[in-house]
Amino acid sequence: MRRLREEWRRERRRPRPGGRRLRDPDTRERILRVARQLFAESGFRQVTVRDISREASANLAAVSYYFGDKLGLYKEVVDEAIGAVSGADATIRAPEGSSPEARIRHYIRTYVPAVATAEARGVLITRLMRHEMDEPTQLAPWIAERIIMPRIQYLATAIAELLGCQVTDPRVGRCVVSIQSQCLFFLPNRFRKAAFPDWREDIVHMAEHIAGFSLAGIRALAGQAEKSRDGA
Repeated sequence: MRRLREEWRRERRRPRPGGRRLRDPDTRERILRVARQLFAESGFRQVTVRDISREASANLAAVSYYFGDKLGLYKEVVDEAIGAVSGADATIRAPEGSSPEARIRHYIRTYVPAVATAEARGVLITRLMRHEMDEPTQLAPWIAERIIMPRIQYLATAIAELLGCQVTDPRVGRCVVSIQSQCLFFLPNRFRKAAFPDWREDIVHMAEHIAGFSLAGIRALAGQAEKSRDGA
């Protein structure tokens, strides 16, 4: 701890151009660049500040200076990754005026191929999320709010319209879970590849099946509710 404090003091004493930055303006970006790579490869828990500092050719005090601690650095990496994809989330951008059925079909048709090719694309947020699902960090609720909840709300609204109920109806939540689970089956999965090496399925046709299957189930639930009201 004494050595870390001494390094931090030396870093603080360096002249800052304009009074705002350390002498080396590239230090912060180098740390971020290395952190992106290491967190994506190994996850938050397996990476140490010392690992990042060594790879970035920066001292430990620089991480504290710019990000506070490892969690602060990780949050910066995740926030950056979310920002890179959140504005382009095509899954929740059906054409304006689309019916509830069309919105659900659009979501599934867009989401399933994206899920199935996530590993091949190597998208940073996808790799970070895989680690979060295995070993959630303190940021899990914040990440869910930023990435997952907009999709859940999009689906829930469309499903509630089809069922003629509020989004708080338990049936809505069950339908959302059902659709999400079917789509997430297609996440790249090493166990599935090893256990079922001959398993093949056309992703486009599978997305159409999930959409048709799910919509039929939602309509059936709506029909059951109508029968219950008629019989009351």
